[in-house]
Amino acid sequence: MSVDPKYHPKIIGRKGAVISQIRKDHDVNIQFPDKGDENQDMITITGYERNAESAKAAVMKIVADLEEMVSEDITLDHRVHARIIGGRGKAIRKIMEEFKVDIRFPPPGSDDPNRVTVTGLPEHVDNAIDHLLNLEEEYMMAIVESETMAAYMKPPSRVDEEPRGSTRGFVVRDAPWNAPGNKAPDVSSAEEFPMFGTVVAPRQASAWGPRKF
Repeated sequence: MSVDPKYHPKIIGRKGAVISQIRKDHDVNIQFPDKGDENQDMITITGYERNAESAKAAVMKIVADLEEMVSEDITLDHRVHARIIGGRGKAIRKIMEEFKVDIRFPPPGSDDPNRVTVTGLPEHVDNAIDHLLNLEEEYMMAIVESETMAAYMKPPSRVDEEPRGSTRGFVVRDAPWNAPGNKAPDVSSAEEFPMFGTVVAPRQASAWGPRKF
């Protein structure tokens, strides 16, 4: 049977799952052309005639569905992509299986990081897009709330402000002793400050009690 090569990967399925199931269900052997073969359209089905015909019908059903498939681009904020994809792609695989669609996210460095492509039957694509847009709205609310809280909790910058309660000591500028060759006065010197060098004897305090004459 002749099938456009662009449909072969879908007929084979991931890790050969689709074609293996067809072989098992119809008890036939199905061979795809090698890369070097001249006729890349030819798929060979070997088995009892009735089995081969039913297997052929199963393959053609897949092809018919593929021919009806459409691809639609939607805009999803790139900040929600990681949440939709999930850890190791588990979340997005579950969505694709549930809605029977293929969902492609833009590669790093893409001109449009918000563009997401959904491929499948028209009805499936519409349902999947509605689901993705609902997820975007839900996740964006959480992201905006998180960003708002982070901005609220961030302390204001005080880099350019003069610190309160400066610990600088008292400085006398342009004092005579700051000139080259001069030194600060010695307040303990009697020569420079005579009054500080004079010793004043303390007045003797009289003892308490009556004075004798």
